[in-house]
Amino acid sequence: MESFTYTNIFATKGIEYLLIISFFLVFIPFYNFLKEVEGPLFSLANVRLPRGVFFDRTHTWAYLKSAGQVQVGIDDFLAALTGPVSLRLIKQTGDNLERGDHLATLSSGQKSLKIYSPVSGTLKTINKSALRHFSKRTNNEFTENWLFDVQPKRWDMEKSLLILGEKSQQWIRQEQNRLRDVLAFAEQKYNLDAQPVLLQEGGEIVDHVLESLSSEIWEEFQSEFIDAVKD
Repeated sequence: MESFTYTNIFATKGIEYLLIISFFLVFIPFYNFLKEVEGPLFSLANVRLPRGVFFDRTHTWAYLKSAGQVQVGIDDFLAALTGPVSLRLIKQTGDNLERGDHLATLSSGQKSLKIYSPVSGTLKTINKSALRHFSKRTNNEFTENWLFDVQPKRWDMEKSLLILGEKSQQWIRQEQNRLRDVLAFAEQKYNLDAQPVLLQEGGEIVDHVLESLSSEIWEEFQSEFIDAVKD
Protein backbone atom coordinates (compact mmCIF):
# COMPACT_ATOMS: atom_id res chain seq x y z
CA MET A 1 0.00 0.00 0.00
CA GLU A 2 1.42 3.37 -0.99
CA SER A 3 2.31 5.69 1.86
CA PHE A 4 0.03 8.67 2.40
CA THR A 5 1.49 12.15 2.91
CA TYR A 6 -0.63 14.74 4.68
CA THR A 7 -0.07 18.41 3.81
CA ASN A 8 -1.48 21.07 6.04
CA ILE A 9 -2.70 23.63 3.52
CA PHE A 10 -3.22 26.21 6.25
CA ALA A 11 0.45 25.98 7.22
CA THR A 12 1.40 26.43 3.54
CA LYS A 13 -0.84 29.49 3.25
CA GLY A 14 0.73 30.86 6.39
CA ILE A 15 4.16 30.73 4.76
CA GLU A 16 2.78 32.48 1.67
CA TYR A 17 1.25 35.21 3.82
CA LEU A 18 4.54 35.68 5.63
CA LEU A 19 6.37 35.99 2.30
CA ILE A 20 3.85 38.55 1.04
CA ILE A 21 4.06 40.58 4.25
CA SER A 22 7.88 40.45 4.13
CA PHE A 23 7.82 41.66 0.51
CA PHE A 24 5.73 44.70 1.39
CA LEU A 25 7.83 45.45 4.46
CA VAL A 26 10.86 45.65 2.15
CA PHE A 27 9.11 47.24 -0.84
CA ILE A 28 7.47 50.20 0.92
CA PRO A 29 10.74 51.71 2.29
CA PHE A 30 12.40 51.04 -1.08
CA TYR A 31 9.55 52.80 -2.92
CA ASN A 32 9.82 55.79 -0.58
CA PHE A 33 13.57 55.86 -1.20
CA LEU A 34 13.04 55.91 -4.97
CA LYS A 35 10.65 58.86 -4.61
CA GLU A 36 13.34 60.82 -2.77
CA VAL A 37 16.15 60.00 -5.22
CA GLU A 38 17.46 63.16 -6.83
CA GLY A 39 16.98 63.52 -10.53
CA PRO A 40 18.45 66.02 -12.98
CA LEU A 41 18.51 69.75 -12.30
CA PHE A 42 15.35 71.67 -13.07
CA SER A 43 14.78 72.70 -16.70
CA LEU A 44 12.94 75.71 -18.11
CA ALA A 45 11.41 73.43 -20.74
CA ASN A 46 9.73 71.34 -18.04
CA VAL A 47 8.31 73.90 -15.61
CA ARG A 48 5.48 72.21 -13.70
CA LEU A 49 2.22 74.12 -13.15
CA PRO A 50 -0.15 71.53 -11.66
CA ARG A 51 -3.85 72.15 -11.18
CA GLY A 52 -4.97 73.20 -7.75
CA VAL A 53 -1.69 75.00 -6.96
CA PHE A 54 -1.75 78.79 -6.55
CA PHE A 55 1.32 80.65 -7.86
CA ASP A 56 2.60 84.00 -6.67
CA ARG A 57 4.25 86.46 -9.07
CA THR A 58 7.37 86.42 -6.87
CA HIS A 59 7.83 82.74 -7.92
CA THR A 60 6.56 80.97 -4.87
CA TRP A 61 3.48 78.74 -4.70
CA ALA A 62 0.78 77.87 -2.16
CA TYR A 63 -1.34 74.73 -1.92
CA LEU A 64 -4.34 74.38 0.39
CA LYS A 65 -3.79 70.99 1.99
CA SER A 66 -6.68 71.41 4.43
CA ALA A 67 -8.69 74.28 5.90
CA GLY A 68 -5.94 75.05 8.40
CA GLN A 69 -2.86 74.08 6.39
CA VAL A 70 -1.24 75.78 3.40
CA GLN A 71 1.98 74.34 1.99
CA VAL A 72 4.41 76.80 0.44
CA GLY A 73 7.28 76.23 -2.00
CA ILE A 74 9.47 77.86 -4.66
CA ASP A 75 8.45 77.34 -8.27
CA ASP A 76 10.31 75.41 -10.98
CA PHE A 77 10.95 78.54 -13.04
CA LEU A 78 13.15 80.07 -10.36
CA ALA A 79 14.85 76.75 -9.56
CA ALA A 80 15.62 76.24 -13.26
CA LEU A 81 17.24 79.69 -13.55
CA THR A 82 19.49 79.53 -10.49
CA GLY A 83 20.88 76.00 -10.72
CA PRO A 84 22.45 74.58 -7.54
CA VAL A 85 21.96 76.93 -4.59
CA SER A 86 21.77 76.77 -0.83
CA LEU A 87 18.64 77.91 0.97
CA ARG A 88 18.98 79.92 4.18
CA LEU A 89 15.88 80.31 6.33
CA ILE A 90 14.95 83.76 7.61
CA LYS A 91 11.78 82.66 9.38
CA GLN A 92 11.60 79.76 11.83
CA THR A 93 8.88 77.46 13.10
CA GLY A 94 6.38 79.37 15.22
CA ASP A 95 7.04 82.74 13.56
CA ASN A 96 4.15 84.86 12.36
CA LEU A 97 4.18 85.75 8.67
CA GLU A 98 2.63 88.51 6.64
CA ARG A 99 2.22 88.11 2.90
CA GLY A 100 5.41 89.54 1.35
CA ASP A 101 7.62 88.87 4.40
CA HIS A 102 11.19 87.77 3.71
CA LEU A 103 10.93 84.01 4.18
CA ALA A 104 14.25 82.59 2.93
CA THR A 105 17.30 83.43 0.82
CA LEU A 106 18.69 81.46 -2.12
CA SER A 107 22.48 81.76 -2.27
CA SER A 108 25.23 80.82 -4.67
CA GLY A 109 28.56 82.12 -3.38
CA GLN A 110 28.19 85.89 -2.98
CA LYS A 111 25.04 85.97 -5.12
CA SER A 112 21.59 85.70 -3.57
CA LEU A 113 17.84 86.14 -4.09
CA LYS A 114 15.28 86.97 -1.41
CA ILE A 115 12.17 84.80 -1.30
CA TYR A 116 8.91 86.19 0.06
CA SER A 117 5.94 84.46 1.64
CA PRO A 118 2.85 84.24 -0.62
CA VAL A 119 0.50 84.01 2.37
CA SER A 120 0.01 85.38 5.88
CA GLY A 121 -0.15 83.06 8.88
CA THR A 122 1.99 81.10 11.33
CA LEU A 123 4.92 78.97 10.18
CA LYS A 124 4.17 75.53 11.59
CA THR A 125 6.65 73.13 9.95
CA ILE A 126 9.77 73.21 7.78
CA ASN A 127 10.28 70.31 5.35
CA LYS A 128 13.97 69.58 5.93
CA SER A 129 13.95 66.68 3.46
CA ALA A 130 12.79 68.97 0.63
CA LEU A 131 15.39 71.57 1.61
CA ARG A 132 18.13 69.01 0.94
CA HIS A 133 16.73 68.28 -2.53
CA PHE A 134 15.72 71.82 -3.44
CA SER A 135 17.97 72.34 -6.47
CA LYS A 136 17.12 68.99 -8.08
CA ARG A 137 13.97 67.22 -9.10
CA THR A 138 12.72 64.22 -7.18
CA ASN A 139 10.13 61.64 -8.14
CA ASN A 140 7.76 63.08 -5.54
CA GLU A 141 4.54 64.73 -6.61
CA PHE A 142 4.90 68.50 -7.01
CA THR A 143 3.21 69.40 -3.74
CA GLU A 144 5.20 66.80 -1.76
CA ASN A 145 8.25 69.02 -2.29
CA TRP A 146 6.77 71.79 -0.16
CA LEU A 147 9.24 73.74 1.95
CA PHE A 148 7.02 75.42 4.55
CA ASP A 149 3.74 74.49 6.20
CA VAL A 150 1.76 77.59 7.15
CA GLN A 151 -1.42 77.98 9.17
CA PRO A 152 -3.09 80.76 7.14
CA LYS A 153 -5.02 83.65 8.62
CA ARG A 154 -6.36 85.42 5.50
CA TRP A 155 -6.47 82.62 2.91
CA ASP A 156 -9.88 83.45 1.43
CA MET A 157 -8.74 87.00 0.70
CA GLU A 158 -5.11 86.35 -0.25
CA LYS A 159 -5.80 83.48 -2.66
CA SER A 160 -7.43 86.03 -4.98
CA LEU A 161 -4.00 87.67 -5.35
CA LEU A 162 -2.45 84.42 -6.60
CA ILE A 163 -2.48 82.80 -10.05
CA LEU A 164 -4.31 79.53 -10.76
CA GLY A 165 -4.91 77.17 -13.68
CA GLU A 166 -4.53 78.34 -17.28
CA LYS A 167 -3.58 81.83 -16.14
CA SER A 168 -0.38 80.40 -14.60
CA GLN A 169 0.65 78.99 -17.99
CA GLN A 170 0.12 82.36 -19.65
CA TRP A 171 2.05 84.04 -16.84
CA ILE A 172 5.08 81.74 -17.18
CA ARG A 173 5.21 82.33 -20.94
CA GLN A 174 5.16 86.07 -20.28
CA GLU A 175 7.93 85.68 -17.69
CA GLN A 176 10.12 83.81 -20.15
CA ASN A 177 9.61 86.47 -22.81
CA ARG A 178 10.31 89.23 -20.30
CA LEU A 179 13.46 87.45 -19.12
CA ARG A 180 14.82 87.36 -22.68
CA ASP A 181 14.46 91.14 -22.81
CA VAL A 182 16.12 91.61 -19.42
CA LEU A 183 19.03 89.34 -20.38
CA ALA A 184 19.49 91.14 -23.70
CA PHE A 185 19.58 94.47 -21.85
CA ALA A 186 21.99 93.07 -19.23
CA GLU A 187 24.25 91.71 -21.98
CA GLN A 188 24.84 95.30 -23.15
CA LYS A 189 24.71 96.99 -19.74
CA TYR A 190 27.26 94.67 -18.09
CA ASN A 191 29.32 93.81 -21.19
CA LEU A 192 28.78 90.06 -21.12
CA ASP A 193 30.99 89.26 -24.12
CA ALA A 194 33.17 87.09 -21.92
CA GLN A 195 30.17 85.35 -20.31
CA PRO A 196 28.61 82.09 -21.51
CA VAL A 197 25.89 82.28 -24.18
CA LEU A 198 22.57 83.22 -22.57
CA LEU A 199 20.24 81.87 -25.24
CA GLN A 200 20.09 78.57 -27.10
CA GLU A 201 19.61 78.36 -30.85
CA GLY A 202 16.06 79.49 -31.54
CA GLY A 203 16.15 82.05 -28.75
CA GLU A 204 15.28 79.76 -25.84
CA ILE A 205 16.91 80.68 -22.52
CA VAL A 206 19.57 78.22 -21.40
CA ASP A 207 18.90 76.30 -18.22
CA HIS A 208 20.53 77.63 -15.01
CA VAL A 209 21.40 80.86 -16.82
CA LEU A 210 21.87 82.84 -13.60
CA GLU A 211 24.38 80.35 -12.22
CA SER A 212 27.34 81.78 -14.14
CA LEU A 213 26.24 85.42 -14.21
CA SER A 214 27.38 88.22 -11.95
CA SER A 215 25.86 89.40 -8.69
CA GLU A 216 24.75 92.59 -10.49
CA ILE A 217 22.49 90.54 -12.75
CA TRP A 218 21.11 88.62 -9.78
CA GLU A 219 20.27 91.99 -8.26
CA GLU A 220 18.64 93.00 -11.54
CA PHE A 221 16.57 89.81 -11.48
CA GLN A 222 15.60 90.40 -7.84
CA SER A 223 14.46 93.91 -8.69
CA GLU A 224 12.57 93.09 -11.90
CA PHE A 225 11.07 89.66 -11.22
CA ILE A 226 10.59 89.54 -7.46
CA ASP A 227 10.61 92.94 -5.75
CA ALA A 228 8.74 94.80 -8.49
CA VAL A 229 5.75 92.43 -8.29
CA LYS A 230 5.65 91.97 -4.51
CA ASP A 231 2.31 93.14 -3.11
